Amino acid sequence: MDFLLTVAGFDPTGGAGVLRDIRTFYHFGFSGTAAVTVNTVQNAKGVKKLRFVDGSFLISQLKTLLEEISPEGVKVGIPHREKEVNRKVSEILYSLSVPVVFDPVLSPTFGRKFVENLEVLSPLMEVSTVITPNYSEFLKLREFLQGKTFIVKGWPYRDKVCDVLFVDGSEVDRVCHKKDGRVVRGTGCAFSSALTALLAKGLGLKEAFKEAVDFITEYRRSAFEIGGAPQLYPSL
Repeated sequence: MDFLLTVAGFDPTGGAGVLRDIRTFYHFGFSGTAAVTVNTVQNAKGVKKLRFVDGSFLISQLKTLLEEISPEGVKVGIPHREKEVNRKVSEILYSLSVPVVFDPVLSPTFGRKFVENLEVLSPLMEVSTVITPNYSEFLKLREFLQGKTFIVKGWPYRDKVCDVLFVDGSEVDRVCHKKDGRVVRGTGCAFSSALTALLAKGLGLKEAFKEAVDFITEYRRSAFEIGGAPQLYPSL
């Protein structure tokens, strides 16, 4: 079995975070491993509380895991709140020489912000193969994304939303969909972990981008309601 690694937050519902990443990895034929950056108290109504793990604990967790397992790719989600911790994480990830997909989660759909100081993200951006902000994150991170390879998810365009691929700062591809008004948990998380798996399989970036978009289309289609929650849960 080939392994992938996620370095991200823990969502107890499994709708996003490391639990969602591992489920997505498995969908694409990989076994998942994880290091947790932040624990949360949340449900579909939003994040109520959050607690970042001790930085030295996170680094030890990563180093010890990698003594025995060599992942074929890495997905990074919620970064640590301390830039120096992210720098050390970045050095470890760079040494692996595998695709790194960074989903720079700044805040949840509902609830408390994860990241206040955008500078803490910069070490992770420097070692990422692809960065996958949603449109609101893209607007905040533009200066950090200049000249980089990234995918903007959910870019509004007339009555549609588009996923747009930029390579070295220039647009090279886009896929657009009609707006459907459905709020589905974990779409950004699942997209970035799907992209990680597809790149680890050896697909080129444009092909991996389109297959990840197709996966999220089905992911959204599969979503269902739980107890009147404001977000739908995917069955994939």
